[in-house]
Amino acid sequence: MQTTLAPNEPQPGPTITRLAPTAVPMVPNAGDANGVILLSFENEKAMTTAQFRALGDTLAHAGCPIKNSVLVTDGWVMDYDGDSTDAVKFSTVAESNAALALMFSTNKAAKMAADIPVCTTPASINDLQKFINDAQNMGFEDEETRAIVRGTLTDMVDGYRKSGKVSPQHAAWLAGMCTNKNVRDLLFASLATTSDDTGTISAVLMGETAPEDWEFFQAGADAVYTALEFIPEASRTDLLAGLGWTRWIDGKGSEAMKFLGLALETDPEHRLTTLLIAMINSGELTKSASTKH
Repeated sequence: MQTTLAPNEPQPGPTITRLAPTAVPMVPNAGDANGVILLSFENEKAMTTAQFRALGDTLAHAGCPIKNSVLVTDGWVMDYDGDSTDAVKFSTVAESNAALALMFSTNKAAKMAADIPVCTTPASINDLQKFINDAQNMGFEDEETRAIVRGTLTDMVDGYRKSGKVSPQHAAWLAGMCTNKNVRDLLFASLATTSDDTGTISAVLMGETAPEDWEFFQAGADAVYTALEFIPEASRTDLLAGLGWTRWIDGKGSEAMKFLGLALETDPEHRLTTLLIAMINSGELTKSASTKH
């Protein structure tokens, strides 16, 4: 069962001190409720990220975490944690509940550098070592390598789309493959293009060409983020750098720098990370940032 919390208006201030005490008493009254759908009706007093997280923490501790969140503002309805590309007019929702139902059925959530979970359930060390060994024998230009990398990546992303989860084995595969830098670049480029042309792959990696399929690209980036839960901190550097790249491609330079900063903490001389930081600091804009999907 889910109960819907619809605050009339977000409250100003650094915390959610007014809304949380109102919400928590509703939880025991909702029987076997195990989640909350948050509808945020906003005007110029928009709920801040800090307020949203504070409310989420309070509800989670009460045993009823926010499962979905929807923003209603200026006559539009959209996923609270999204980028507004899924927005529909409120009048459309009023005429058809299907639009709101589709929004609630999504599995979107903010994937931010500050929220990466500590690895308490690492993938099998044997699996990780096996994939590291496999990666050493792979060549970027080898047709079989491209097929294996793209096929496994697609399986992982499709699984994430269906369940919102990544298996420990897929996580080990990601970390292992990224120890071969050419395969790592192929893996992340494959989030944005299916082309085998080296020029196209290079253009994608440099942000000169926008992803062919934004939905696949973003789901893939979220899947990589989710996989970090199973990857020990010492083996995360390349994936953190790759996530920084996905944020840069998505036009989110500030968040990209946070992921890259985490990558530098484990390897201060990581070449990809230092390259991306230099590009972002130079003000280099990606094609997707200027044309925005």
